Amino acid sequence: MIMKPTIKPNWPTIAGLLLSLPTAYIICISLLKYVLGINGPFDSSQPFLEGFGIKEAPGWNINLLILLGPVAGFLLATFQVVSIKGKFTKDDFHFELIVMKRWFPILVAAFSISLLAILFFYLLGENCNC
Repeated sequence: MIMKPTIKPNWPTIAGLLLSLPTAYIICISLLKYVLGINGPFDSSQPFLEGFGIKEAPGWNINLLILLGPVAGFLLATFQVVSIKGKFTKDDFHFELIVMKRWFPILVAAFSISLLAILFFYLLGENCNC
């Protein structure tokens, strides 16, 4: 008797999570250094990140991954749980938005969108002329 696995692999969601993790890492080590005064993780990662172009303008370097990784993670996770159906008749349009109850993709999408919100509020706070 051959046992079949009961857990289906969730590769797009795992890929979305992996794309969001570098942004979360940068945010965490920055908060540790500049808010809590713990310099170790940031200072040890700085030469590695500078080698990948973190100090340069956004382009084909790690800055692109930090900015667009959570966007891609959100989209990959969202496409796993959202289904849109449409029906067109002569008199009306009927659209259905179905969200499936699959918790791992929903949590990855929420994680990615929260990272984007943190980056947005950082952008507002850094450039505010208050």
